[in-house]
Amino acid sequence: MALYLGIDGGGVRTTAVAANEKGKILIKVLGGTIDYNAVGMATAAKNLKYIMSEVCAKTKETSFKCACIGSSALSSRATAAETQALVGGIIDAEKILMDSSIVMAMECMTGTGPCALVISGVDSMVAARNEKNKLSRAGGWGPLFGGEGSGFVIAMEAIRYAIRSFEGSEPKTDLLPDMLEFFDVYSPVELAAKLDEPYGTQRNKISSFASRVFSCASAGDEAAKEIIAKQAKLLAGTTKNLIKGYPDNAVIGLWGGVFVNNRRFRNEFSKAMFEQSTEYRVEVLNYPAECGSLFAAYKMDNIPLTDELMKNIDIYRGVRV
Repeated sequence: MALYLGIDGGGVRTTAVAANEKGKILIKVLGGTIDYNAVGMATAAKNLKYIMSEVCAKTKETSFKCACIGSSALSSRATAAETQALVGGIIDAEKILMDSSIVMAMECMTGTGPCALVISGVDSMVAARNEKNKLSRAGGWGPLFGGEGSGFVIAMEAIRYAIRSFEGSEPKTDLLPDMLEFFDVYSPVELAAKLDEPYGTQRNKISSFASRVFSCASAGDEAAKEIIAKQAKLLAGTTKNLIKGYPDNAVIGLWGGVFVNNRRFRNEFSKAMFEQSTEYRVEVLNYPAECGSLFAAYKMDNIPLTDELMKNIDIYRGVRV
């Protein structure tokens, strides 16, 4: 049986699906991140090996027709050497393609015409496709050089504000006790020692604190609300610049944990986008990112996205295998 493999390798976790040529998804497997920039190649390969062992065991297949992998470690298509370094000896497929997460996720935007996809998770990135099907990108620089609107930057902005509040240079905020509780420390001094290498092994832990920032905002904390609004506006600014000249009613897809899980952030982002055009169609992707990788795998083998295939994909989208 010919199987197709789609993998979405985000900054926190990896999702893999295997499906037949008619779009029937046979298995979904979750595992650790394959972002080798964050966890190192050895750990990324170990996580991928676990995922593939589960996929192969449950499908009773060890080889695939086509495999497409989206990785948050990449800002452009991987070379053959880069691909081999991660998947060599782990994935057996006639054709393998590895590209950035946002490029693979953009395959979920199956309509025609100019569009954009904005991802906000551990990092943030924007991709746009014009009327000639040409792809352009912005963001994805990581927290040292950018990351506006990402979970990591939202969390770090909140941590910095909480520390200033602790020192008395900012008003009192619920971010301070929430920060101490979340990281299980007694003081910001202890936290600074605990997170002395924030972008390495601590990156995901710090990013997950963003959920507390949103909780504080929902409870009325002004500092949390301002941080969220500012970061949403910055990410919208990157997006607006990338799609200058696009039709006023262009579709802008949203993906990533920050967008998917936080209505406040979606609303603040949309409000900032509508300053450029009130007709933009800003919406969360209809399909999860792993489906984008699966669609790319079908494209590699010249399999059209027929009504039957999309109906099977819709079943997966609804019930989450």
